[in-house]
Amino acid sequence: MLQLENFVFNPFAENTYVVYDEASRECVIIDPGCQTDGEANQLCGFIDSHRLKPLMAINTHGHIDHIIGNAAVKEKYGVPVAAHHDAVADITQANRQAVWLGFRQQGDVSIDLPDSYLTDCETIKIGESTLEVICTPGHARGSISLYAEQEGWVFTGDALFCRSIGRTDLSGGNYETLRTSIKERLFRLPDDTTVFPGHGESTTIFDEQRYNMFL
Repeated sequence: MLQLENFVFNPFAENTYVVYDEASRECVIIDPGCQTDGEANQLCGFIDSHRLKPLMAINTHGHIDHIIGNAAVKEKYGVPVAAHHDAVADITQANRQAVWLGFRQQGDVSIDLPDSYLTDCETIKIGESTLEVICTPGHARGSISLYAEQEGWVFTGDALFCRSIGRTDLSGGNYETLRTSIKERLFRLPDDTTVFPGHGESTTIFDEQRYNMFL
């Protein structure tokens, strides 16, 4: 069974998740959003103190608050960064995004393109468990969610939040596409699935089906 640790990083209070298998110590880092050296030390300190073995970093989409820690993770552990191919358009515009979003930074951020590309329904093996890639566009190009069926978890990036949904007014966003992604992909998961979003508190598929006023 997988375990997870949640960190809240950068001015956008972005959720970075370390998902790990206790037996093998293998882990993946979902949306490394650590902006400062202190935040990177916090993330790596947890990984190192638990003797975890990072396999990869995964970006649920290409917005800067979710990818700004990619370089720190790659440098520290030598692991690849994976994302959907369609997220490249946003990743290459990371520094422009920072200006648009009022994201304060010291000079340009060096963010490489993903080392590998994830596709819909692909599975990522962590120990004896898996994460399934679910394409959930609408908030951004190439947005994905990650479903851990055995554990009953789904990591939704900025597609679905507790009582809210991702904004759709940025480049590549589309409200109807996002509603379709949520209703046809995420809402087909079991009701008791725990939703771990890219910002804010966790929720469940059951609660969002019934109480999310945007849906």
